[in-house]
Amino acid sequence: MIDSLDEAVLVVNHERRVVAANRRYVEIFGLTGVICNEAHCPDRVLEGSGSEGAGCGACDVIETRRPTRRLRLVPDARGVKRRWEGTMSPVIGPAGDVTHVVEVWRDVSERSRLESQLSHSERLASLGILAAGVAHELNNPLASVLVAVESVQRRLVAGSEVEGPCAPDPEILELLDVMERETRRCREISDKLTLLAQPNTGPSTWVDLNRAERDTLTLLRYLMKRQGVEAVEELAPSLPAIWARESAIRSVCMNLMLNAVQAMTNGGTLHVRTGLRGERVFLEIADTGAGIAPEHLDRIWDPFFTTKPPGSGTGLGLSITQRIVTRHGGEITAENRVGGGACFTVEIPVAGPGGDGV
Repeated sequence: MIDSLDEAVLVVNHERRVVAANRRYVEIFGLTGVICNEAHCPDRVLEGSGSEGAGCGACDVIETRRPTRRLRLVPDARGVKRRWEGTMSPVIGPAGDVTHVVEVWRDVSERSRLESQLSHSERLASLGILAAGVAHELNNPLASVLVAVESVQRRLVAGSEVEGPCAPDPEILELLDVMERETRRCREISDKLTLLAQPNTGPSTWVDLNRAERDTLTLLRYLMKRQGVEAVEELAPSLPAIWARESAIRSVCMNLMLNAVQAMTNGGTLHVRTGLRGERVFLEIADTGAGIAPEHLDRIWDPFFTTKPPGSGTGLGLSITQRIVTRHGGEITAENRVGGGACFTVEIPVAGPGGDGV
């Protein structure tokens, strides 16, 4: 009966001897001895694994007569560490002593991933709300600056018409033109931040993929300039709009283009191409970085998988991107370029489901 359970079960008696272990337990933790600290002690099984809870749980239960809980990180057959939650419950005999300890271990890796992803999504949502609020607050003073610049320009032009040959200094007019142009540019950037910050659960609409790509490139200009990355755009001029959630499509552009730029820390070229293949539009983003290691090509879509240094990435970007593309009825693929670097291709139907469920 216990061999049929998906949970790993172990029973230890008061002499700390293993009296029962189901097949699942042996597969996951192994069983090399009959004494509990020889068979399954965390210090032996998981030495250096960073598991939570030091010492043998069964021994603690026998001494305290109270149930306890442990978390272990155990590598599976592929070497991937999985998180297991164990509950140790005492069996009390007639004399009030602990006669046995029953351990039940459950694989909580997926639950932990979902909890972490939910927490990360909540932080992103908070950041989006903050970005939208900051953009809104910036738009007000920018609008005032723009009105002031336009007013000064009109006054100078009107004054020159009244005074005749006494024209305003051309350099002043040129500076005012620069101020007007840069102020409008600041407003456009804040508007793009507002669009990017919108939740992916908004209503579907007809989205211009070329515009989403250009806006994303605008937001990445500073980072690209700092890293010496040049952009080459080949955008189909008559690309049809796609039925999608705009903020979700912009997230796809941002995740893929940001990954590409971050892969070229020593400079390079970001190549972006759009076009139409049958009833699908495609977005192709290529870089001249180091590319993707062959052993990682099948794992880059896994949640929390990242090759970046600790603190430099969550490993959620490509996973979320794949989910968005799939929910729009599309496909996303990745491959290494012959000349070096990686290339990601996204295909989305023109009149697809529109991101239902994103």
